[in-house]
Amino acid sequence: MSSHMPSAAKERRRRLSPAQRRSMIVIAAMEVFAERGYERASMSEIARRAGITAAVIYDYFSSKAVLQVELLENQTNELLGYVATALLEAPDEPATQMRAGVDAFFRFVEEHRYAWRMLFRDPPLDPEVAAAYTKLERQATSAIALLIETNAGDALARYGNPSQTAEVFAEALKAAQNALAAWWYEHSEIPREEIVARLLDLTWTGLEHVSRRSPEGAR
Repeated sequence: MSSHMPSAAKERRRRLSPAQRRSMIVIAAMEVFAERGYERASMSEIARRAGITAAVIYDYFSSKAVLQVELLENQTNELLGYVATALLEAPDEPATQMRAGVDAFFRFVEEHRYAWRMLFRDPPLDPEVAAAYTKLERQATSAIALLIETNAGDALARYGNPSQTAEVFAEALKAAQNALAAWWYEHSEIPREEIVARLLDLTWTGLEHVSRRSPEGAR
């Protein structure tokens, strides 16, 4: 065989469509950002894993920050889509809705381990990426607050500012979910159902207690 003939791998790369090549970059970037964090991730390493040269990445993404922000936005939207679908399919009963939403979150964590690690790392110093983290965190809080308002509206009505109270509870639930997901990453032998049940033992019990309090005690 002539040494001038391209390898099978090179032939395959040439036959890839732009959409396929872009998808390879995205998958490789997800892995590298998840493993190393934004600051330590390099475009050369992403390119190596994608089987391309670093210059090719810039045909699709103008900078590392642009690539990271797109990944963050796409994965956050997918996570919220998981939760929204679960809520639509669950019976319209507060405890069941809450369980469905929490289970959907942990199912996403279970099925998208690279995405989850990338989403919930500490925000990097790059201002463009840090701003994206802040925006997406607020988006997640708003989604959880809406779930709480929908399913615990009567209890929240006892407070002077129900919407603000829902946001407080949402931040607490979000922090609990994220911390437990990080712990679960190191204890993956525990079934998802058990993780969901333990979190609900803590959070839903608290919301039920709120619903039983008198208006005076709620303030």
